[in-house]
Amino acid sequence: MTIEAETLTQLTDVLAQQGLTRLVQVRFTRTPYRCNHKWVCEVR
Repeated sequence: MTIEAETLTQLTDVLAQQGLTRLVQVRFTRTPYRCNHKWVCEVR
């Protein structure tokens, strides 16, 4: 799943909506990075 957000706070909120409220619950395929002024992360 790829998630995009304008801020890290929004990224955190989207992860929380998916039930991922703790970092240990998140399995990043690719860690958060900036792309075209947005934060993007890929999770399994």
